[in-house]
Amino acid sequence: MDLMLIIFFICLLTILSGAFYEKIQNISVTEPLLALLFGVLLGPDILNIIKSTDSHSEFQVLEIACQFTIAMALMATALRIPTHIFRKNATSLSNLVIFGMIFMWLLGSGVFYLLIPKFSIFECLLLGAIVTPTDPVVASTLVTGRKAEKYLPAKVRNTLSFEAGVNDGFAYPIVLLALYLLGAEGDGDLSQWFTEVLLYESILCAILAYAVGFSCGFLMKKGHKAGFLNTKTLLSFSIAVALLLLGGFHLLKMNPIIAVFVGGFAFAKDITANEDLKEERIQETMERLTTVPVFFILGLILPWQDWFSMGWTAVWIVVLILLFRRLPALLLLMPVMPQFRKKIYSVLIMGWFGPIGVAALYYAVLA
Repeated sequence: MDLMLIIFFICLLTILSGAFYEKIQNISVTEPLLALLFGVLLGPDILNIIKSTDSHSEFQVLEIACQFTIAMALMATALRIPTHIFRKNATSLSNLVIFGMIFMWLLGSGVFYLLIPKFSIFECLLLGAIVTPTDPVVASTLVTGRKAEKYLPAKVRNTLSFEAGVNDGFAYPIVLLALYLLGAEGDGDLSQWFTEVLLYESILCAILAYAVGFSCGFLMKKGHKAGFLNTKTLLSFSIAVALLLLGGFHLLKMNPIIAVFVGGFAFAKDITANEDLKEERIQETMERLTTVPVFFILGLILPWQDWFSMGWTAVWIVVLILLFRRLPALLLLMPVMPQFRKKIYSVLIMGWFGPIGVAALYYAVLA
């Protein structure tokens, strides 16, 4: 893959989509979909302007793109949602994230087990784990903008954003658990998964990330009050915090995805109301700069031939995952979510709007 050619076309697409941004939003076409189609068009299967390369190199490029995209999306999500959302709705959100993920994992795995009988139950559990997280990148295109504000209640938008941010990182121990069960982790046993993956890489990671994010927010607030903070530094400050969490916790061999959201959430808690107004533009910029590249790259390397060889099985997987991975889980959880108890319309909306995107790509590459 010619990286400079990829960068050229990504920038061209960003310019064109930016020039017609309002028009694109009005016809309900998302930038990720446009980027994906643009990548398919320029890729080796159609125009062949950007040549394919070996799968290892393609996966490396995709993994890096996924990490940066998820980091920016998670930071933007953390800045967007109300800082008091968990304190006010702890029961609903806890049940949605914890039991919702478990139900989606098992339901998704069941679809794969039903349609691909040659796969073992552990292979299906791995596939189910990969498609479990609700993607914050695609979710942001659904819960932001004038149409979302007009048709979706604020509590639905905020709940979807919070869930997408949290379960993006907490899908990591589920994916690793499936790998341990599959035997892909060598001689590791479940006690090793519990101590290393769950306690160290996930829970301790979240605690430390919260402390780092809170410290960065405190520093930003003090700098703003002292008059040291310039409006030009707001965007770079937010991006730097996201990348600091991503890179730092990766070096510590912890879960950087959990770190970015939890740290970003703590970072946003200590920002003054004056800065909140400016953060609206920051989060839009962060999302647009990183969403287009990853979906464009995905469009270049989609394994069309492998999908075609699966025949109608591939189609049925998509249909059943859309219908049965998330909707039944949300309906089952409705009685234990006080915020949405007896509000079937809101639950049906949240059951449908649970996009699978960059997070699934990241975990697929990781697996």
